[in-house]
Amino acid sequence: MSKNKSGLIPYIITDGVVEMMFMKPSDPKFGGPDWQIAKGGVDEGETSQEAAIREAKEELGLFIGNIVDDKVEKLMAWSGIEFFCCEVESKYMFGEPHYETGAVTWMTSDEFKQTGRLFQQPVVEHLANKLANR
Repeated sequence: MSKNKSGLIPYIITDGVVEMMFMKPSDPKFGGPDWQIAKGGVDEGETSQEAAIREAKEELGLFIGNIVDDKVEKLMAWSGIEFFCCEVESKYMFGEPHYETGAVTWMTSDEFKQTGRLFQQPVVEHLANKLANR
């Protein structure tokens, strides 16, 4: 039986431009060579949202205090993974990511379409559309 998974996309809106934070694994065995959403397994006793936040802390260096209004929203379920999102105050208020992360970056949804993990592209597009329709 496969383990439940969840992920989180931090985003920031600057001058009307939405940028989202993604990671690239330090080793392709951790999820492939492309830019991707920070995600991982839900541990026993943990909710999907708690797991998504933990994974973003580990893989992106997310500081909880950087989340606007402490609000993490469920975005959608896709390909067996529950995805969440949160707006952050600053692109620079992040710590060092976990050893499984080779690099982190900010990009728009259009940039993610060019270099991001193919199966996650609908999730990123969904968030971009949601934010555009606010």
